[in-house]
This record gives sequence, structure tokens and C-alpha cells, in this order.
Amino acid sequence: MAPAAAVRFSNPVARRCAGITAGFCLIAGMTACDGGAEPTPIINSPTAVQSESGSPDASPSPAPSTARPAALGDPIVTAELASGLGVPWAMALLPDGSLILTERETAEVKRIVDGEIEVLGVVEDAIAAGGEGGLLGVAVPPDFPDEPRLYLYYTSPTDNRVVSMAYSEDGLDRPQDVLTGIPKASIHNGGRIKFGPDGYLYIGTGDASDAESAQDRASLGGKILRIRADGEPAPDNPFGSSVYSLGHRNVQGLAWDSAGRLWASEFGPDRDDELNLVVPGGNYGWPAVTGAPGDSDFLDASVVWPSTATSSPSGMAILDDVAYIGGLRGERLWRVPVTDGSPQEPSSFLDGTHGRLRDTIAGTDGGLLIATNEDGGSRILQVRMQ
Repeated sequence: MAPAAAVRFSNPVARRCAGITAGFCLIAGMTACDGGAEPTPIINSPTAVQSESGSPDASPSPAPSTARPAALGDPIVTAELASGLGVPWAMALLPDGSLILTERETAEVKRIVDGEIEVLGVVEDAIAAGGEGGLLGVAVPPDFPDEPRLYLYYTSPTDNRVVSMAYSEDGLDRPQDVLTGIPKASIHNGGRIKFGPDGYLYIGTGDASDAESAQDRASLGGKILRIRADGEPAPDNPFGSSVYSLGHRNVQGLAWDSAGRLWASEFGPDRDDELNLVVPGGNYGWPAVTGAPGDSDFLDASVVWPSTATSSPSGMAILDDVAYIGGLRGERLWRVPVTDGSPQEPSSFLDGTHGRLRDTIAGTDGGLLIATNEDGGSRILQVRMQ
């Protein structure tokens, strides 16, 4: 295991530690940051949410958790399921174990079974998106066995949008619009979509180069959205719209822990990549703040990576209340236990050995599947815990 790069947890004190090169600054406090001393992990789980007026409505924080996960095995690559791919962006498993994969630039939806790759369909509108746009997220609905279809997020000529496509062994039917009008740009298009344990579709969007849109509740940019499968807002959303949380710069990963808590990974600007514990109506501060400055108007990130060179956190899976997050610029796999909603000491694996890690999902065998973005041919890797 490579030494973990500088990471900090949410706490106003943590701002003093931005220059340390190892160790962690945790949510509720730390030991001395002077002289390179490594801080002692202190765990807390703030539950503040914003009221309709935008001011915090803080409920009492639970007592610091003393729980620790069982001994964790180190993630190791055990197999290569596919190679020679273009730019994989997202993966999802069908009930029969088939792997569905999207490629951003070719806009192809692929199916991988026993190492065999076939193209199910092409989203024509997404082919010439350019920049960070193209064919992005994919999600499998809970009722797939009864009504087989895939949900896809892509950059069209006019916007980012979510569509559904009927699925059969022979391929995909024409796309049907589910949610349109998500702002698009050459960068910050978001794109991660997943069905939550409540059966609703969650959509991570970016600010599409308009930072102020992240604070505008009327905009779909810079948000986590929550909708029904037909595209209508989930009925108990906090603002009576599709918006579930706001103040996001560019959401890249979504996953739920064993208690149904939603966690999201997010790109910072030139600093302060984030892992956020997402609550309904939560405002995570972009562009007014990044990371965990302790500003009472916003929610601090649960984990902050001060240097984007070690992280750029992308797709994420949570297994046994441990988050596994692929790093793009960091070219590594981050592991963060999130027991009882409280993040614990992060560690990194596979550092620099497989290029950029774009997506991470739970496999069928208790391990992970990781999609790489590598020069000369990307791959799908099988990872197990040693």
C-alpha cells in the first residue's frame, strides 16, 4: 500500500493543515498540526441542513462514533475482464450479471459477458459533444426484470439529459426523454446516475461553467437531483422540484451505505476535492466555499483532499460501509470507511499502476469492478480484498 497523500476531514481547524503532506484533519478536531505531527482521528457526524430561507437548521449531532470496521483486506487486481476500450465512463450490472458499459466519446453502450464485448447501441446525439461531454452515466431500474430498460445520461447538442432505452438481447430501442434541460458546457457536466434504495433516480450534475447556478434552485446545474422513473420530481423532495441538494461544483460519484445514507464524491477547483454526506436540502457551498471552512451557511464536506493531484475523485461504490473511490488525476483507489455515517482514516491503493480510475462499482462476488481511462486502451479490472 502506498502512503496516503494529504487528506483532511471537515473541521474549521482543518484549514490550518492545508500544507501538510501526510496525515488527516478530521471532522471534529485534531491533535497538533505543528512540526509535521500526524493528527489523531476524531470522528463526528454533523447533521445540519439548510432551511427554506437558506439558513442552517441544525439538529443535534450524535455522539462521536467509536465503532471501527472489521479488519479490512487490501484491494488487489485479480483479473482483467475487458481491454482495448475507448474512454469508459460508467458501469452497471444487470440482474443476470452482465456488465453494461458506456463510452464517452464513441457514445456506445456495450455489454460484457465472459470477456466478450458487444455493442448494444449508440446514442447518436452524444457523439460530437466534445470536451468532457458525451455519453456518461448509466443506471438499471429496480423493475428491470419486468420492464427491461436502461437509463442513460448524455450531452446532447442543446443540454445534458437523461433518457431511457428499452433493452433486449438484440440491443437497445430509441431513447425516450426522462429529464431534459440540465445545463451543458465543455466542462463540469456531472453525469453520474443511480437508483437509490428508495427506488428513485439520483442524478449528479455539474455547474456547466456557470458557478452561480449551483446556488440557484431554479437551475438543474450544480445539484443532486432526485426523480421518479418517469422524470417527475420525487414527491417528498425538499424544494418541491427535482432538486435534492445544491451548492455542488461537479458531482462524480454516488453511493449509499448500509443505513441508506447517500454519499457523493465531487471535484474541487484547484484544491479541495470532496466526499460529502448528502442530506435533503443540504447546501454544500459552491461557489462561495469549498471543502470544510466551517461556514455556518453551508455544510462542510466530510472528507477533503487539499491537493487535486492525489485525488480528483470519480465513481464510487460502498461495500460493508467502506467507500471505494476511483481517482482520476490521482490514478489510485481511495478507501474510506464510513461506519455509522462517520468517515474514518482514508488510505490509497493501486497508486499509479492502472492510469486514471473512472468508475468503481460493486461486483457480483463481494469485490469491485473498476473502469480505467488509460492511454493505449482502457480496461475493466476485477478487484478483490486480500
